[in-house]
Amino acid sequence: MEKPVQLKDGVYWVGAIDWNVREFHGYTTARGSTYNAYLVKGEKTALVDTVKAGFFPDMYARIESIMNPAEIDYLIVNHVEMDHSGAMPLFTERVPNVQLIATENGIKALQRHYRQDLSIQKVKTGDEISLGNKTLQFLEAYMLHWPDSMFT
Repeated sequence: MEKPVQLKDGVYWVGAIDWNVREFHGYTTARGSTYNAYLVKGEKTALVDTVKAGFFPDMYARIESIMNPAEIDYLIVNHVEMDHSGAMPLFTERVPNVQLIATENGIKALQRHYRQDLSIQKVKTGDEISLGNKTLQFLEAYMLHWPDSMFT
């Protein structure tokens, strides 16, 4: 298993590498693809996106090598596509007190896709969440990739 990658002080890639995928978003790849999830630590901690469900153990182990996952305050879902939200139900089972964050379109898509009435904090372009010494800002990007796409 690949280790987490520290990108900057308090910012880590904790995603997964799928060495076996050969077609991703209409592109052919001979060497697989990544499913990108990021852990951002300040006084509070956010997990930005998850990975495909089958890669949940890898992502969770990477997080555990950095911190206790139960101490993560926010799970931000940039959009519902499975390489971003596929492990969300598994993560929220283990970390039930995490606050989910998504746009209005993201909330609708997550509730439709997972067929659950999820408690999700709505954000829109320009909204911010302070982690203490770091601030996350949100930018809606509907239809740039998916109907519920957002940048964090």
